[in-house]
Amino acid sequence: MANQTSEVLETFFEETIQNMERQFTSHEFFLKLAHAHQNEYVAALASYTSPFKDLHYDLVKRLRKLDGKLISLQKTDYPSRDIFGIASTTTLWRKK
Repeated sequence: MANQTSEVLETFFEETIQNMERQFTSHEFFLKLAHAHQNEYVAALASYTSPFKDLHYDLVKRLRKLDGKLISLQKTDYPSRDIFGIASTTTLWRKK
């Protein structure tokens, strides 16, 4: 079921990317996606054993499929605060 709920969120990627700044982190993308599609995001979280970690890992894998199409990967391990404000690293993207 986890795969199906992240597939539903993937249908909102293009719309979400259009609403992002030219350069954005995965963490910023997750927040924008979650804010715009709260019901689907919560359903996706509920379908994972380790909700945030597993869902976000799956979403990044799905974002990578858009690399070279809608977005370009700029840097991995980019310093960022996660959606909880904790210092972390993430992927930095740029819209095409």
